[in-house]
Formats: sequence, structure tokens, C-alpha cells
Amino acid sequence: MSLSNIEYAYGFGVYETIRVVKGKPLFIAQHLERLEASAKAIGLTHGFTQTQWNTWTRELIAQTKADALNLKMLLIGAREASGAQLLIIPLAPLFPDKRLFVRGATVISIEHERFMPQAKTLNMLPSYISYSKAKAAGCYDAVYINRSGCITEGTRTNFFAIRGRTLISPSKSEILEGVTLLNVISVAEKNGYDISYEDIPLSRIKDFDGAFLTSTSSKIMPLSKIDETEMKIPDALHELIKHFEIFLESAVLKG
Repeated sequence: MSLSNIEYAYGFGVYETIRVVKGKPLFIAQHLERLEASAKAIGLTHGFTQTQWNTWTRELIAQTKADALNLKMLLIGAREASGAQLLIIPLAPLFPDKRLFVRGATVISIEHERFMPQAKTLNMLPSYISYSKAKAAGCYDAVYINRSGCITEGTRTNFFAIRGRTLISPSKSEILEGVTLLNVISVAEKNGYDISYEDIPLSRIKDFDGAFLTSTSSKIMPLSKIDETEMKIPDALHELIKHFEIFLESAVLKG
């Protein structure tokens, strides 16, 4: 792809990151469906099929012969559908410190509302800057606060609060529903948890029993601190993490 490609330079594209474990791309069907949905959301037309994407992805995995890696899929638009390009890039996976899953991670809050949040687009400059601020502050991630003072999502993660055995997620209209988010909800419902979609005011975060992030890399990451507010990690959250680990192990075995 030429660097003079104006669609790429202007961010007219969408992407997905697929985790590969023991040569198996986890939840590939869900990722490819979301890639297609993101493309449709921004009016990006192309001539590819999901069958082609699936085949090319598995061929690349076979060639790399890596036990664990991430595949970044970039779908770049063009003026005509025939000019769209797909790049599949193998990357070394980034694993969070295992201790964070026990003691919890810290995040900062940043006022920001993403443009077209339901699409996973290449418009990632605000995310890059916000994430850089979080790392400079020694934090795991930053969470976005909308104009109503409510938490929506992280720079590259989804956000949940938990009360008792109820998981609280921000409204679907304000977030990108991650593949991990959808799987966490499915696992939670199968194990006696309830799901509620409602506002999560930053000013009232202490009213909840705890909070956590989800993503391909983070899985379920409990939070120990949001800005200066200390957060507890309730037993119900530790239990959910164990259920989700079992689910992931099963997904690897199924392939």
C-alpha cells in the first residue's frame, strides 16, 4: 500500500485485532462480522468476502508457526469498492502483568466522546494521546467521560461496573461493543449474573461494588483505582474472572 493513499492518510478504514493461541484464531467469526459491520457503518464498500478473510487469516497463521500472536486486520477503503485493500499483520502479543488480575489495575479519566463509537475505525489519534497520558501517569488505561459526566469506555477497552451479581454496562449507543465484551456477557448470564445497561456517573463510582475493563488482551481486568477513587474487587468479580478463564480454555480446545 502506498503512503500516498489518501483514504489511509485520512483514516477511511476499519480494523480488528484477533488473538491467536496455539495456532487457533479465537472468535474469528465474531471479529470478521464486526469488521464488516464497522465498514458498513462508515460507508466503506469492498469486494471481499468473509470466507476469503477467514481463509487468508488461517493461511498466514500456518506460515508464521507462532504459538501465540495477534493479527491486526486493516481494511482500507477507496473511491471504488474494487480499490479497497486488506492488510493482515502478525504482531507479537502484549500480555498484562498477571498480578493485575489479582490486585487490580489503575485508570485515569479523560473527557472525550468518540466519533461514531459503534465503528472500529482508524481514527485513533484521541485514543493514542489518552492512552499515552495514562501510561505517563503509571496507569493501565484511560476511561472516557461523556458530556453528562458518565464513563463510556476505555481507549482500547470496554468498561463495566458491578453491583452484587449485576454487571452494568454503558448504553450500547455510546460504545464499541467489543468481542470480549459480548463473550463476557454471555459467560456471565450462563453463570447467574444479570446485565443492566445504564449510565455510570464518575461522581458516583463509589456506589458500585467494583469495576473492570474487557478487551482481547485484557480479558477481564479488575480495577483497583479510578483517578483518586479506590475500588474494591468483590468476590463476584473474582468468580466471573475464573468462569471466563474456563471459557477461554474451552475456546482454544475447540479451535
